[in-house]
Amino acid sequence: MPNGSRRLVSIVIGAATEQVRTQESLKILNYGFQFFDTLRLYDKGQVLATPDIYKGKSGTVKIGVQNETFVTVPKGTGGRLKPVLERQELLIAPIAAGQQVGTVKLMDGNNKVGEFPVVALEEVPEAGFFGRLWDTIRLWFKRK
Repeated sequence: MPNGSRRLVSIVIGAATEQVRTQESLKILNYGFQFFDTLRLYDKGQVLATPDIYKGKSGTVKIGVQNETFVTVPKGTGGRLKPVLERQELLIAPIAAGQQVGTVKLMDGNNKVGEFPVVALEEVPEAGFFGRLWDTIRLWFKRK
């Protein structure tokens, strides 16, 4: 659903009549709409961070989410949600656009509510010989 609207589906099995099935289905649907909210977390292509990248033609890469990201949570809990970005510590070129480089974990206190992939939003090709050599030397010192 591109605009973030919700669609609920109910299935009622074992009802005595069609009227009872309809009434029970309406109760379930009303409960879902009344007690849950759907929140937009991120827009398509939204940049979450711009970390350094080694051995690439560029020194940084934009990372974020590829698609609009939504989450459905109990009403009133949206304000407690905190996104936690976990990404690869060292990014080394070449990096393809759309390549997963981490995740966003949506936390409510200590409880994980959702997890979404974080990808490179742009391609970073490998640098030339001297650029790769320089970054190799930088990485030696970084790891020690």
